[in-house]
Amino acid sequence: METIVQILKDFRFSEYEIKVLLALLRNGELTASEIAEKSGIPRTSVYEVVNNLETRGFVESFGKPKRFRTIPANRLVELLSSRLSERIKMLEKALKEIEMHTGKEIVEFYRGEMAYSVIDKIISESSSAEVYALSLSRELELIFSKWHDRVRLNLMGKSDVVHGLVFAGNLVLIFTEVRNNLNVMIGSGEFCEFYREMVNMFKNKNAPGI
Repeated sequence: METIVQILKDFRFSEYEIKVLLALLRNGELTASEIAEKSGIPRTSVYEVVNNLETRGFVESFGKPKRFRTIPANRLVELLSSRLSERIKMLEKALKEIEMHTGKEIVEFYRGEMAYSVIDKIISESSSAEVYALSLSRELELIFSKWHDRVRLNLMGKSDVVHGLVFAGNLVLIFTEVRNNLNVMIGSGEFCEFYREMVNMFKNKNAPGI
């Protein structure tokens, strides 16, 4: 029981809210006076507590006289899980934005199926992407075709080597296939700027003369 109480506290439930939730889970439908009796909290505090829980979607009220019940335990867990997932996504986005503005260089490595998944995810979250490649695997062709409305594909000659760059936002993805296994290196900051400059130099060098 102490573990449950501590976990609910971690989800920012107050002591009274936890007592009400547990009383309703144990006993089912209760009136305000029954909640006070079963939970041990002052009757004068019951309505404020259950109203807060009802506003947050954890408790339902019905009937006359008014009775209260908690949502089923599995729905309670699903709701908490969903809200935690939303907060983690918000935190991830906020931290990435802070990190992006520090100018810090970040490099990550992925291989195999995870490499394809990362490329697909990054392009899906970007408004546009530029691809410069010697050659593409079938899997990469499918990913770039899937996002054709935002991917600008540049095939630079013909080669049997699956190798290239993807620029998406402030990231560069360098992909190379080694023994039929895709490897992806992802960088930002100065790492990304270096490869942007290198591609621009190549494009300028090969541009037709005026």
